[in-house]
Amino acid sequence: MSDIIITTGSITSAVRLKKRLNFLTHMNTAVIHTPTSINSGGCSYSVKTSLANLDLIKKLYNENKIVYKKIYSEDVINGESVFHDLS
Repeated sequence: MSDIIITTGSITSAVRLKKRLNFLTHMNTAVIHTPTSINSGGCSYSVKTSLANLDLIKKLYNENKIVYKKIYSEDVINGESVFHDLS
């Protein structure tokens, strides 16, 4: 299954989202530096997790006001990461 990258407004938001997802899903979730091709300035941290968590992330945002900027799917084509905006 593909991964998704959730860009955040701060390292604090990224860590909070990661902790909440790990608690709720027990899936591997990591705070990473935002890839250059999708970094629109500001915070350079994002959360990387499974595409299976997409609906849960949107639910967390609506219920708990966990803030994120954008969500991207990540696919590897010919050895290079390609990102698609899902937000």
